[in-house]
Amino acid sequence: MTRFYKQSGFTLARSNTSTRWLLTLFFLTVIAGCVVAAVQYSSSAGGFSVDNAREWVLGNEDDLDAEELMSEKTPRELLSFIHDHIFSLGMLLFVVLHLFELTPWSTGVKVTLSFTGFGSLVGLLFSPLAIASGSSLALFTQIIGGSLLLLSLVLGSLACLDELWWAPRRRNRAGKADPPASNPLFPAKDSVKPDSANHDSGSPDSGSCPMGFGSDQKNPGKPSSEDSPG
Repeated sequence: MTRFYKQSGFTLARSNTSTRWLLTLFFLTVIAGCVVAAVQYSSSAGGFSVDNAREWVLGNEDDLDAEELMSEKTPRELLSFIHDHIFSLGMLLFVVLHLFELTPWSTGVKVTLSFTGFGSLVGLLFSPLAIASGSSLALFTQIIGGSLLLLSLVLGSLACLDELWWAPRRRNRAGKADPPASNPLFPAKDSVKPDSANHDSGSPDSGSCPMGFGSDQKNPGKPSSEDSPG
């Protein structure tokens, strides 16, 4: 995905059809997963209440009227919970927020959502250890962390879906131009002309994007089959 930042002029709104549908299916899957996680999280995996969060870590074997008996989590079980989720959820956050970077939202919004997402992940995963140690504050950080994590994934996915499908149409109806794309990671030096650099290195024009914008345009740095001799 980092190659997107090296493509001059690429945004989600300029994705070609196949990329647009690929990303759409990915974001819909993420949102569906968040809905399932919210349903499951509201019952046995921490819950949205202090009592549920406490019972998930410390168990409820003394409560004979409980609908579902849960044993106290051992330190090894808590570490296994952290290990199973820290890489998978961290990578999922990275992918969603990485694509969110390709939307025209302001830098402040992007940074805020990134800190919210990864901060909530830390709160969700490490609060159970503090709860097992007797911390009452960790009961709230686990609830807040799980809620904000789901919210970050859903908001990032919805913002990307909006930029893929609806935002360009709103701008067209309003007669507004598409916002400029982010600067590439490695912008061309002013002292080197793009045509000469591409001719010398044999690399494709940096302005063309194989994933969308410019994919239907001819590369001015290379002769077409019609212009080639013989």
